[in-house]
Amino acid sequence: MVLTLFTAVFTQLPSARRGDYLADTAFAIWTIVTFATSNRWPKASRLVHALGIIPILSFYAHQTDTQIPSYLHPYLYISFSFFPIYTAAAMAGLAGLASALLLAVVAGYDLLQATAETSGLTALFWGLAGLIGYGYHRLAQFLAKQYQDMQTMALSDPLTGLGNRRALELDFPRYRELAAREGERLLLTLWDINDLKKINDLYGHEYGDQKIREFARALVSVSRKSDPFYRIGGDEFAGLHIGLDNPEQLIHRVQQIIPWVSAGWVDATNLEFNEAYRKADRVMYDDKAGKFETLFEHKVS
Repeated sequence: MVLTLFTAVFTQLPSARRGDYLADTAFAIWTIVTFATSNRWPKASRLVHALGIIPILSFYAHQTDTQIPSYLHPYLYISFSFFPIYTAAAMAGLAGLASALLLAVVAGYDLLQATAETSGLTALFWGLAGLIGYGYHRLAQFLAKQYQDMQTMALSDPLTGLGNRRALELDFPRYRELAAREGERLLLTLWDINDLKKINDLYGHEYGDQKIREFARALVSVSRKSDPFYRIGGDEFAGLHIGLDNPEQLIHRVQQIIPWVSAGWVDATNLEFNEAYRKADRVMYDDKAGKFETLFEHKVS
């Protein structure tokens, strides 16, 4: 923005000369070229644009017919290189900073030689630009990681590493649309660990947590990698399955590993989440009730 203002002012001043207009034109062309690619590669375009400003500044500093006296051109080059060096460091960290500094030295080598007595000024301006830019880069990385961690915590179950109910609600419409595009059906499965409360009461919550993790590993191990699972309550889990032909086989494989679970499923291809969840929940509890009836009849007999 500062460089844009800088060139615009020179363009409007009555005292602008041929060298000023040449530099303005180069800057305008470079800005248009990089702006044209900014929608597709926003970060890369900003970095490339910043690096390209350095040789344009050098180009201006080498002009003789300008409104600024020639003896000030090296100082102008040193001071205004602050902005592209800062931007490169902010966008790409140490790699961007090193690239900008190398380009600045190569593009303005003769200018820097002509002002050798101002090497301290050069080090101050460019060092400060790199320091501030790299500091911004590190801060942006830290904030992005914090945000990602918060997102992960908000959408995952800390005990099993699976998604939570919120993640299921967010993923459901996306998976339903994907199933529709592929011409497949979407199944919602619900799972319940039987008598988890009794397990916790008899053996403690640590043992109960162990059983929860054990069940989560069983779900993932016997399912397709494309099928996400979620822990939606203390003892309840859910899964989304695109194009799963026989969910009963999946339930059977899981129950062979973990027999103390109940399960239900529903074709959710044309259902909203709440309706699909209610139907699958009803099927799951019918399965749970059937297990208790079988157990009761076995004990009575």
